[in-house]
Amino acid sequence: MISRRRLLQTGGYLGLATVVPSVIGSARAGTAITIAESEGHGWAVVYTADAADLWNKNGLEASVAKFTAGRLALDAVLTESADFCTTTQSPTLLALMRGLEPRIVADFSRSSKEMLVAANKSLGVSKPSDLMGRKIATKIGTSGHFFLNQWLALHGMTLNDVELVNMGGPEMVTAVVRGDVDAFAWDWLTAIAAQDQAGDDIVVLDREGIEKIWAYRLVFVANSSLVEESPETVERAVQSLLDAEDLINTDRSQAIEYVAERTATSTDDTTIGMDLLDIGVTLDDGLVDVMVAEAEWAIGQGIAPPYDGDLRTLFRNAVYEDALQNLAPERVTLSG
Repeated sequence: MISRRRLLQTGGYLGLATVVPSVIGSARAGTAITIAESEGHGWAVVYTADAADLWNKNGLEASVAKFTAGRLALDAVLTESADFCTTTQSPTLLALMRGLEPRIVADFSRSSKEMLVAANKSLGVSKPSDLMGRKIATKIGTSGHFFLNQWLALHGMTLNDVELVNMGGPEMVTAVVRGDVDAFAWDWLTAIAAQDQAGDDIVVLDREGIEKIWAYRLVFVANSSLVEESPETVERAVQSLLDAEDLINTDRSQAIEYVAERTATSTDDTTIGMDLLDIGVTLDDGLVDVMVAEAEWAIGQGIAPPYDGDLRTLFRNAVYEDALQNLAPERVTLSG
């Protein structure tokens, strides 16, 4: 069986759903906040803030609600069941295009490496071109879907050249191992899970150069009423993220332990997952650029309706930079 490192080297649309958050704290009362958090190593900054109680250090009493996906966590913010959430640019931009008002208060990690295309070579797939006309699973309307579009383009194909199958990560593992699909486009942990079941039959297909055309942003989003009514609470939350980043940089082994415990994965796997991230609390034009590019693609795919307005203005206005500007102005490099 190939190692996890070697495996890596070889290579949401917004909607209400039935979810059961593990713990939902009370709504905002003074400095009490609720944070809706999704799963995965990508959220290491926020998990570190939780484990080290950095919210409390900055005068916040934080309750955590756990969700299985960023779009579900975002739903909690949009319905004001939570004050903040961890999500990516994909569900955020789709919400904005629907006229909803999530506010991005920090971009705390970025990655071009967490997503990949894993295939079952026993089905005759060992290189990208082998997927022509084959079944590929991903979750439609998510960062994984957009990643697959870009990955196919990197290898001279489009989504029309494959048969897309809509499913979640755990289902992908079963499907690719059983041969119900030939490959999936999702994260590295899903590839590891498939490899644990099928061994060397699971291969990661070439992704060299993907960083030039795709990256996803892991963002901290607040509901609009919190931003308007309590900007000092937002500032304290962003300071907590900065403190978590500092802890990760100064005591990485401790941070890895925190994240490993939260994700119920080994320290080795957690180290790999965190190494795939570009960790740093920022707000820059790259975030807006990524959102515009993905929105234009989503419109072309029929995932989002045409937008009667300027997308760049829409997304730029959704970024609330005051908190980070007050705390670390050098980290804010937004135009307009």
